This record gives sequence, structure tokens and C-alpha cells, in this order.
Amino acid sequence: MSKIVLSHNGAFVLSDEEGNMNKHYHGLYALDTRFVKNISLEIGKEKLLGHIEPDHKTSISHILIGDSTILLRKRELLNNWRYREELTFYNMSKEPIKIKIKYALEVLFEDIFEVRGSHKPIERKIVKEQTSNGVKYTYTGIDGIKRELEIKAEGFEFKSNYLTAEISLGPLGKERISVEFPPRICIKNPPFLIRSDFDFKLEEIVITNNTEINNIFKASLRDLESLTVLTNYGLTVFAGIPYFMCLFGRDSIITSLFLLPYFPEYAKGTLKVLSQLQGKKFNPKREEEPGKIPHEFRFGELSQAGLMPFNPYYGTIDATPLYLILAGEYVKWTEDYKTIRELKETLNKALEWLFMKLEEGEGYIRYSQTSPYVLMNQGWKDSKEGVPDEYGEPTKSAIALAEVQGYAYKALLDMAELSDVLDFEESTLREEAERLKRRFNKDFWIEEEKFYAIALNGDNKPSKVISSNPGHLLFTGIAEHEEEIAERLFEKDMFSGWGIRTLSSREKAYNPFSYHNGSIWAHDNALIALGLAKIGEIEKAAFLGARLLKAATLMNFQLPELFSGVESEIPIPVPRANVPQAWSAASPFAFLTAMLGLTPEGVSANPQLPEGLEKAEIKGITIRGAKYRLTAERRGERIEVEVKEVD
Repeated sequence: MSKIVLSHNGAFVLSDEEGNMNKHYHGLYALDTRFVKNISLEIGKEKLLGHIEPDHKTSISHILIGDSTILLRKRELLNNWRYREELTFYNMSKEPIKIKIKYALEVLFEDIFEVRGSHKPIERKIVKEQTSNGVKYTYTGIDGIKRELEIKAEGFEFKSNYLTAEISLGPLGKERISVEFPPRICIKNPPFLIRSDFDFKLEEIVITNNTEINNIFKASLRDLESLTVLTNYGLTVFAGIPYFMCLFGRDSIITSLFLLPYFPEYAKGTLKVLSQLQGKKFNPKREEEPGKIPHEFRFGELSQAGLMPFNPYYGTIDATPLYLILAGEYVKWTEDYKTIRELKETLNKALEWLFMKLEEGEGYIRYSQTSPYVLMNQGWKDSKEGVPDEYGEPTKSAIALAEVQGYAYKALLDMAELSDVLDFEESTLREEAERLKRRFNKDFWIEEEKFYAIALNGDNKPSKVISSNPGHLLFTGIAEHEEEIAERLFEKDMFSGWGIRTLSSREKAYNPFSYHNGSIWAHDNALIALGLAKIGEIEKAAFLGARLLKAATLMNFQLPELFSGVESEIPIPVPRANVPQAWSAASPFAFLTAMLGLTPEGVSANPQLPEGLEKAEIKGITIRGAKYRLTAERRGERIEVEVKEVD
């Protein structure tokens, strides 16, 4: 059966289509804790007739019991992470019917890293007590945090580890029973709060003449809503389900960057939330450094107890320059200088970190593996094999990634434009950026390949592989050989027909089904498309976006975390990919931005629409702090764009 995902405000449920939770990752989760698993409804002979999901919080299964009873099993995730099942039975016959029901479940308070197999299971003492309308389970963890789960039921009787009910249905009769699970986590003084009063829906702002493309944007909004969290600092987005349902610096920043013209509130909230987690001291176990923006923050027991380093974890080399870029882009699109002034101290400290790393890395931003907890690689390709050399071996530390130098360059220039708010002189920032650009183009350019290296190793020797990483340079402006990048990425060894591969098919480390060495990532292609548009290659950006959107139509209108780089008739999934995944869900918006050549100054003189798309309307887009309605329509060989300010 298909995996069904319900998700709302930091909680999620994984089940099969009937609503049972008997697979390895199935269960009810909230903030890195699996509260319940092995839920199964036992009602005798049954057959699934159909299943619908009206939204990301609701699932309704239509089940035939025996020959004459219909069950509608409605499951919902509500505010306060409450999971509720409502079972409605219909007697289709004119004879009375009795149905015996057993509702099995297992309450366990597992940490997400136990579920993932990254940590040995903890022995837990769970206290169970009767309440006025159900049963409450309480567990105080090794982190000192109390976690609770109450089971409230109507029409059921409680047994030791299951519920029972007996339904009597008269002729053509109807009966309804229900069970509800409200979990609770009592964390004192967290760095940010997740608010319970959350009833959120993103406005459907992109409407086209093409039903398939409309469905892609609808699916993207649904996925984004399912990963959106309302904090006391505003909206932000968690990374993906099931592995990464938590705050990730890089993921939240890039997702917010893609959504900036359409939903700038994500950038504002993400900037503010990550500001609260900025590094304050040197802590090698967590890779914390003063001014550094975190990689990952977990509320789970193992992380809060310090047995896993994710409270928070700072093992990322790119989140800090990306944070500065997001701040710079945010103010360009919104002109919200008030928020930037509020973040002044955070931005100053992030810049101090940037200068410190450039000095430590002999002119480059580098990372090394210095702790058993540290990710093998600390750019976005963070798997062990994600940064290979030309011999197919991992690049040796200390690694300077190509795209990270580009991010640092753009961050310095973006902050130079905000120097009147910051404690840094504009000339200092611009001069440092220019020095970095000169060094980079001398050391990273591979003359025989006419392309940039993926990285420099600890000996300052380039890893001479062809990868997608230099594609990000187009967005940053650091590369002197932009045309060569734009051409090379579309050669057959890099372009599968469905998108740009993470690694050339000619490389020794190539594997199209791997995580980072030949697969296709939507956000990677979206950043490349934005870069292509920035250098004036809007037709290439539109072509790339069109291929990814076509791939989405063949994958249930969703762009997963990644898919295979195999050249094939249809895009081939990679089983481990997270769906929904935040930056993949936001990628269609980035492709739209690139196709139209949208910038904070307005629209390109050469906007494009993919084949089959004759008209597109964006009902609300932010440009220089004002809201506009944009209409793009194909007229012969040209795309004509009309932009009107709205109230």
C-alpha cells in the first residue's frame, strides 16, 4: 500500500492507506519523538475501496467490512498536534448487524534517532494512569523533559494495550466512535516556541492555462503547508518527512529564498528564528563557533540530553553565508529595513565568522572532519561520498567547496549594500569580495576541462570532477567563465533529459541512484536556473525549469528530494528520497522566477514560458515592498508581461 503522510505544525503521521501503522517508520511523531506506533484496526474481513486526502492534515479511507457494512475512517492532525480518528459505520442492509472492533496500539516515546537506527534503544519507564475520559501515559526522559500522551476515546473500552468496541447497527443504521491522541512535550525555555494557535493556508497565487502545471503548484503549496511551522518569531519551514522534520539552517534558508517574491514572510521568520540559534562559543562536539548559523536543531530526547549533538548542531559550512544572502535578498525584495536593523547584531557576528574562516582557510571558506559526530561533508552534498576527486575517492580535508566560495562572495557584496546598517565599512567588504573572486578564478578553474573544480583539497589541489556545484556560481556572480558553465551543464554527461545531474556520468564516482553522485535534485536545478536567468540565459533557465516541471507531472505532481539521473523515458524515483521536502516543494516557484526573469527591479525584457503554457497569472508578487499582479501571455513569438500594483 502507498505511504500516507499527514503533517501539521511540527507533527506528522505515517501510515498505509487504510490508516494502519505497522511499517518501520509508521507512527505519530511530534518534535522528533514517535509517541505511538503499531496502530491497527482489526474488524474482521475487510477491503479497502478507496482513499482521499482533502488536505495535508486529513485522510479518509472507505472500507468494506464483510458484505454489508461500510466504514469511513477519517483521520486528522489538529492543533496542539492532536491526532484524531473518527470511525463511522454504515449498515447497507435491512438486517441488524453487530461488529466487534479491536484497536491495537503501542505507546513508546521513541527518539527519531532510535527509529532511524542511529542510536541504540533506550530503556524507558512509562507511567500509565486512568483519567476521567481515558488513559494518560507519562515519561520523563534522560534529558529531564516530561513527555505525555493521553488517549481519549468515545465508544471504546480500554484494555491493557488496546481498545475494544462492539457496534450494533440497525437496518440501514449508522454509528460513530472516535479516539484521540493529544501528545505534550514540556520543554522549559526553548530557543523558540511553536505556537499552537495555527490555522494556516497559503494562497493559491499562480494560475495558468495548463492543468498539469496548476496541479504542480497546488501540490507544492500543500507540501509547503505541511512543513510550515508557526513560531513566536514568525513562519519558518522544517526540512522534510520522515528523516528531517526539524529546523535545518541551509534548507530553511534556500526554501525561503525561492519563495521570497511570493511569500516573503518565510524569509522574515527564518531569519529571526535562526538568529536565536546563532553560535556563541567554540564547542567542537557540536561544531559551534561564534557567529555561525546552525545546521540542525532537534527537540528530541537524545539531542536535548546531549547524547546526540543536535541541540543545535553547527556542522555546515554554507548556512552562514547563505543566511547573509537571504538577509540581503529579503531587503531588496521587501525594503523591510526595520527587520534588518533588528538583526544587526546577528549579521555583524555572521560577517565576523566569515572573515575568521577566510583567514583560517588561507583565503577560502573550508571545513575539516574533526569530531566523530561531524558530517563527512558540510556543504549541501553532505554524504560521505558527496565530494569526490577525479579518482573516485573522497576529497581530502580541509575542503574548500566551489559553491561556498561563491556564496561568501555574494554575501560580502550583499552586506556591502547594507553597510550603513552594519558595523563594517562598505569598502572593506567589497575589497574582500574582489580578492576572493581573483583567487577563486585562478585556483578553481580547470583549463583542460574548461570548467571549475568541485573543490580544493587540503593541499590546495583541485578535485577535477565535473559536477553541478559550479552551476551555483552563476547565482553568486563570482565566476569569470559564466558562459562555459552554462554550456557545459547541458552536455549529455551532465543533463539526463529530466534535469542536471549532481555529477557527470563520465566520473569514476558516478552512480545515478546515489544520494549526491549522479542523482537529480530539484533545488540544485532551481538554483542553477536562477543563476542562468541572472546572466541573461533565460531561455536555458526556462528549458531547465520546463523539464523539471514535466518530471513533476510524472511523479504525482510532486518534486521529491531527489530522483535518479538515469536517462530514461520517465523519471525514476530513488526510494530513500523524502517526500514532502521543503526546498523541492519551493523549487517550482524558483523556476517561475527564473523563466520570467523576475528581479527586485521588475521583469526581464525577454521573459519565457515553457511549451504548452500560454498564459500564467501571479496574483500576488512582492517587488520593492509593494504587491503586484503579474500576467504573462504568449503572443506569437513573444511573451508579453503586464504588471499592475494591487492594494
